[in-house]
Amino acid sequence: MPILIIITILSLLPFSEIIAKYIIKYRKYISKILYFLCFASFLFLIWEPDIDDTWEYALELLWILLWLPILAKVFNLVLAKKIMMFRKEIWILMWVMALVHSLQYFMQDYNFWFWEKLFWVNPFWEITYLAWWFVALVITIILTITSNNYSIKNMWKYWKILHRTVYILLIFTLLHVALLEVWEDWMYAYVEAFTPFVVYFGFKIVEWKGIVLLKDWKIDNLIYLIINKNE
Repeated sequence: MPILIIITILSLLPFSEIIAKYIIKYRKYISKILYFLCFASFLFLIWEPDIDDTWEYALELLWILLWLPILAKVFNLVLAKKIMMFRKEIWILMWVMALVHSLQYFMQDYNFWFWEKLFWVNPFWEITYLAWWFVALVITIILTITSNNYSIKNMWKYWKILHRTVYILLIFTLLHVALLEVWEDWMYAYVEAFTPFVVYFGFKIVEWKGIVLLKDWKIDNLIYLIINKNE
């Protein structure tokens, strides 16, 4: 999650408040850039890069969306709070990357299609990585369609319940990723895929509890606290 690490590091620096002000000042331009990237993402279909690249981008964006509230509320990072303003744009970009990844699969030769049995279960009657991917894609489509003020107003409390399926989406996505690598070492594949989820869910519980771990997280303040503690 390199982008999350960058956000954390920048938030630690003394000039993070200046960066935050520029984010607010140029909010409209940043939003337009993110929407432009949504359209530009379809160029991957022309360049035909490694299909693994697009799902990695989509998963990275999903992690950013899920970690931002934790970085903002639990760790009180100023940049995370400002970037929260672009959750809608980041979600759409994530969905486009997931869609492009899906289209790349169907553009390849000799792949299974929805109506084929091996798309859903393998010869051992186990759910395939394709099935997990397809269900995850359907969830992203539903959540994208309902990500508007009209849906929020008319669905009331059911809207929040529906959009909590993003956690199910994450689990299905990680299952998709793990099963792609399970032929090499099944235990390593599952541990590698779900360790970030366990860490994330632990901090998510902290967020739900309303706990703020660090109220003033800046390098200069931390150094000051360390020096005074040693004295």
